[in-house]
Amino acid sequence: MRPTGKYITRFAPYILYGLSSLAVISSGCTKHDALSVSSIPDIKMEIVPAADTIRHVIASNTLLTANHPWYIDGWVYVANEATLRMEAGAVIRILPTAIDKDNGRHSGGLIITRGARIYAAGTATLPVRIITDSSVNNGASGIIVLGKAPVEKKELMADNPEALSSSNLAYGGNASNDSSGVIKHLNIDYYPATGNGFKGGLLLLGTGRKTVTGNVILRELPVKKHALKTAGLR
Repeated sequence: MRPTGKYITRFAPYILYGLSSLAVISSGCTKHDALSVSSIPDIKMEIVPAADTIRHVIASNTLLTANHPWYIDGWVYVANEATLRMEAGAVIRILPTAIDKDNGRHSGGLIITRGARIYAAGTATLPVRIITDSSVNNGASGIIVLGKAPVEKKELMADNPEALSSSNLAYGGNASNDSSGVIKHLNIDYYPATGNGFKGGLLLLGTGRKTVTGNVILRELPVKKHALKTAGLR
């Protein structure tokens, strides 16, 4: 059963907001009650973006601080085996942009490509918060993490962000012990996508055993009635 307007306080150790509906477990990643020393990133150099709005690609180690909100405009790819780190208490707002000019669907978020990492390690009192702004015709928005671990069956992503080539969304491999980072004490508020495919929230595909997840809360926000009418839904 998919959550509707409620915080999830119990959740599977591995969260995969699947391409059909609800959460199924992703391959390999593990939940830990406490971060081990080995899971804490050893990042020798990282940058803090000069502008608070981030677009297109993050190609070097980057830190999003907690001293002001950050804005993700459309789909932003963390690539080039870079690490994206978010301080405890950081607030990131997703600004969906049009991905289909024919039907006006809007979508956006973060895609952690294979080999890159995300460290969104909040605390119980200072969680990392991801908030999606509403659009008239919602596409999928949230965080997609693509790893190198073996997968039994690859899923077809019906809502391919920005309809880019499939190489941008490659996942899976032979690295069972691969790590795509740490996702702990993360709250994601999002509007569920209309149509088929990934509805939004958090999607883990081919993430390895050393990927740490825990205390993730996903909340579907209610779509306003006037937005439904404007989008041609009755």
